[in-house]
Amino acid sequence: MIMVISNFFTEDQANFFRSYCDHASNNDSLEVNLVTGKKNEKVDRNYYTLRSHYKFMNEVKEISEREFGGKKLYYQKKTYGHIMHYHTPGQGLRWHAEPNIATVSVSVNLSKDHEYEGAEFEIKDEQIHLPYKGAIFYASSRLHRVTPLISGQKKSLVMWLQNEEQRK
Repeated sequence: MIMVISNFFTEDQANFFRSYCDHASNNDSLEVNLVTGKKNEKVDRNYYTLRSHYKFMNEVKEISEREFGGKKLYYQKKTYGHIMHYHTPGQGLRWHAEPNIATVSVSVNLSKDHEYEGAEFEIKDEQIHLPYKGAIFYASSRLHRVTPLISGQKKSLVMWLQNEEQRK
């Protein structure tokens, strides 16, 4: 299942999280590695971890629980989300899935279309355009990627919601 909600964020919310990157420290820990096969691969982008709960996250959780099986879901321990900031041409993210860390993945596009070229979020075998301020909810087992950035800057807020088993 895939669900896109246009205008999930208000303009003020999008501006707040876009500017968050100007004030936060880049997270250069192991959290920014993508496990591919048997090796960890460094992900080439800036990565800002949200360790505080924001009001909109209640709605994200409610939608995820209702639309993806009706079971209780949780944010990762001590981590509510991450802002991904692609700012150098060529930055992107290879095809991958997150079934070991989450049940539902959610991404909110924080960048206006004219601010970047490339860096498009794609789900394998689906035609999707994630508009500015739009949110996409999808099963974490779905293969997805971010195409290489061509120009400008692209920012997205990503959240992973876990079931009880993944939380342990």
